[in-house]
Amino acid sequence: MSSIAIQGRPTTRLPLAQVCEKSAPAMPMPSGIQLLRPVYWITAGIAAGVAFHFGGIEALSITLAALIALWSFAEPKASLGNAVVFMIFLFVFFQREAPLGEELPEEFFYWGSGLALITAGLCAASLFSRKVDWCLARRRLRHPASLAMLTMLIVTLTAAANGLFLGNQPFAVARQVFGCALLPVYYFATIAALRSSQDVDRWLIWVTWAVTLGALWYAQKLSAISLSRGVYFREQSPLTTYAGAAGVIAFAAIIEQRGVWRRLQGVTQLAAAAAAILLMGNRAALASLIVACGLLVVVQISRRGLVAATLATIIVAGSIGTAFSYGDRLLERRGLGGDIARRFIIKVSDDRSFQGRMAQMEAVMATVRQRPVLGAGLGSETKFLAPVEGRVRVTSVDNGWGYVMLKMGLLGLATFLVLLLVSLLESVRRLLDFPAGIVRASMMALLGILLYGIVVFWSGPAFLHFTSAGFFGTGLAGIVVLSESHLAAVSRGDLNQEDRGGYARD
Repeated sequence: MSSIAIQGRPTTRLPLAQVCEKSAPAMPMPSGIQLLRPVYWITAGIAAGVAFHFGGIEALSITLAALIALWSFAEPKASLGNAVVFMIFLFVFFQREAPLGEELPEEFFYWGSGLALITAGLCAASLFSRKVDWCLARRRLRHPASLAMLTMLIVTLTAAANGLFLGNQPFAVARQVFGCALLPVYYFATIAALRSSQDVDRWLIWVTWAVTLGALWYAQKLSAISLSRGVYFREQSPLTTYAGAAGVIAFAAIIEQRGVWRRLQGVTQLAAAAAAILLMGNRAALASLIVACGLLVVVQISRRGLVAATLATIIVAGSIGTAFSYGDRLLERRGLGGDIARRFIIKVSDDRSFQGRMAQMEAVMATVRQRPVLGAGLGSETKFLAPVEGRVRVTSVDNGWGYVMLKMGLLGLATFLVLLLVSLLESVRRLLDFPAGIVRASMMALLGILLYGIVVFWSGPAFLHFTSAGFFGTGLAGIVVLSESHLAAVSRGDLNQEDRGGYARD
């Protein structure tokens, strides 16, 4: 048998075939449905075109969702990113009216149906696909964050049963349990589908570019309408939640990535996200983006000493003061710039939206005092007196924390807080252990998503709404994937491989 000697190890001799096997790159051969990839995509394109021709955008959305669900059996991790791409497609090309008021927009039926198809495909693929490493998945399921997420799922199902017991409308219960369950469902699907830190990085890149392109489309659309009409035209869309999250991911790349190209991408993506949020007039998303980026700066400089932290505080304080001073000047200007400034620079006492939210929260807290443990259950309604609209009845709440307390009581709130705390501590703790590189940048981006979600939760149940719950569930699972990959690499002693995808064997 042929053999060679390894330099630096005079007594070690390995078979030549074994050495070649160790040095060869891991490139698994395609199998199963992957062999039919070209045929699949050609057939998928024809099916989508036929559906659009005969059934319009409604049939196209359902067809695309079914195709993504089918492809989950070949590439489950790809479908995690495609689920977000599908949602951005809906927000950009399918939204006809703002999702406001007592009645749900008609397109929500198609949005929910399509997302249900994709989720079913992901769940089936997680159970039956050969791409899932069950030994790795079981190890991750023992993580404290996974246990907290499982508890959150149990509380969600209990809240649904409580809602039915209290006589809430069954359709409203079913709709809300679907949205709330997406958080743990996508969390566990991600635990099974993503196998390495490289997979997490690919998901972040794919999602950020998808959101950036959607944000650019919205920005040019709204700016063109505003300029043609000579007034500030804004349009509310769930895209703002994704735009803020993509902006945080891009900011993490700017402050963590060492490559110039990745930093330039981050600047472009951040600018597109901020422009879309400004033109859509979403104060909560913009404030959450700024706060989350600021918190990432705090985390970044915490390793660099008291002097750097003090200098950063002075710079931030000076920037805020300058912004307020310049903001007052903008309020006095006419035209598009002044209209946008007056949308974001407000007096709380004069803002009817804020007053309506406060009235809504008073009604929520009154209900929680009556039913403190489990709340009013999923599907419950809130009735309050708005400043302009008068008496309003809604099944949701414009405050995520109020939503959790109303639907799941203090038990649900405590469980949700534990989940967020465990994820936050895990991300910060592992972030300090990572050497500079792609993996630490990915963890910084996931931490940014978590911080952004916590802040934007004040303006709506982003973690538990069907339009964004799956995205946040994947982000929380990504923290566990990176953490477990890091621990496995440390135990093997190949930590230096992390930026080249060295965790692929975990």
